[in-house]
Amino acid sequence: MTESDTHTGFELHAAVHVHADPHTVYDTVSDITRMGEWSPENTGGEWLTGTPGRPGSRFHGHNRMEELTWTTECEIVEAEPGSRFSWAVLTGAPDVTASVWSFEMSPGEDGGTELVQRYRLNTLPTGFRQALERLPDEEAAELMRQRREQLRDALHRTVRGIKETLENS
Repeated sequence: MTESDTHTGFELHAAVHVHADPHTVYDTVSDITRMGEWSPENTGGEWLTGTPGRPGSRFHGHNRMEELTWTTECEIVEAEPGSRFSWAVLTGAPDVTASVWSFEMSPGEDGGTELVQRYRLNTLPTGFRQALERLPDEEAAELMRQRREQLRDALHRTVRGIKETLENS
C-alpha cells in the first residue's frame, strides 16, 4: 500500500426512524457506557476526564472483533442535546484524530426522531496501517474493503439496536 492509501479517509452512515423524541434519543446515545448494548464491536466505555458527555471530556472505548480486543481514547467534540453528539478517536498526536463518530437527531413528522449515525475515517490506526503495509497491494485493498463493510454493518446494527431499545422500554 502507498502512503496515500493509508491516509485516505472515507465516510459511512446509517439511519433509522425511532418512535421516541429527540431528547430521549440523545440521552441514550450520549451515554457511552451503554454503547456495548447495541454495537457489535464496542463493548462499552468509561469516562476519564472532564464532565461526562460535555465537549472536551475524554473516555476510553473498549472494542472487540473476533479474538482481537483494543481500547481507544476518545474526546467529545459536540454535545447538543436533542440534536448532535460526536466524539473523535485520538491518535496521541496533537491535532490528529483517527476517526470521528457521531449521532444526529432531527424531529420526525410523527413526534419521533430521525437518527443518523456517521463514521468518518481520517487516518488509519497505526497497527492496522502497519498490517496493511506488510501485505501485497491486492490483499491490502481487500482487507480495507472488508473493514469498510464491517463498519457499515456495525453502523446499521447499532442504530437498529438503539431503536429497538427505545421502542421496547
